[in-house]
Amino acid sequence: MESSRTKIIAFTNRKGGVGKSTMSVHTAAGLAARGLRVGLIDTDSQGHVALMLGLPEENGLYDAMIDKKPLDQAVRLVPPEVYTPADRLSQGSLFVLPSSDRTYRIPYMLNPNEMLLFLEMLDQMAEWLQLDVIIIDTNPTLNLFDGVVYLAVDGFVYVTECERLALDGVVSALNQLQNFANQRKRYLNRPSCVLGVLPNKMRADTRLHRHNISKMSDHFGVDFVWNPVILRTVWAEAVNSRELVYTYAPDGYEAKDAWQIVQRIQTALGNFDGAIARSEEVLKKWQLANES
Repeated sequence: MESSRTKIIAFTNRKGGVGKSTMSVHTAAGLAARGLRVGLIDTDSQGHVALMLGLPEENGLYDAMIDKKPLDQAVRLVPPEVYTPADRLSQGSLFVLPSSDRTYRIPYMLNPNEMLLFLEMLDQMAEWLQLDVIIIDTNPTLNLFDGVVYLAVDGFVYVTECERLALDGVVSALNQLQNFANQRKRYLNRPSCVLGVLPNKMRADTRLHRHNISKMSDHFGVDFVWNPVILRTVWAEAVNSRELVYTYAPDGYEAKDAWQIVQRIQTALGNFDGAIARSEEVLKKWQLANES
């Protein structure tokens, strides 16, 4: 049945620097720590996923899609001690398909009849590794290949900085994601949804940030606009140390913020049909409110 298929979750925004990679990696690692078998795909040429996990810089995605390298030669298993403390080692598994400088060339190297190759590769990876979920760190631009990536996604998490949490900007982005969902349903017969908006890098003492989040929550509802991730120096310190906050400061506020996101995703995975229904209800209410 469709509901039992490995779910694919993407952290997305058309702008760079909003924290997509950080949220993607911490969510994937957190789900693995809780016992799930997780795939993590980096589709951005900057290769931040490998950097944060202390992995070598590799063109794994390019190698698999363009050079047709077998997945078992391109995918990397992340040691559990990399993302969980020694006294709480992961009960699941985290597998990474990394990106580097060649990733941007993928759309130019694909043949026209290979546009669904990415989706086929994800299905193969999910079956080979018996994955519960695949997390995708998306590219901030939107080209032909990114469109193919979006068609593979079951659920989107829209990550945005609080300065950019203007209502019109979020609405425009959600409309674009809904268009992809409609195309996916039409051509692939696979439903998808927006799981929520994740405000990132919030300064709790900044009136603009508090106002933007409050206005967005009033508009879409508190279940759709997730608890904001507070901007703290430990996030940057952990990246500089090539660690995750789970190991760098496992009992800190940053890890607690990350675990809240993990719980959101885990809850959605437990009842994905319900998550789709809730998303459709929220967006339908918003559309009706705008039409009236």
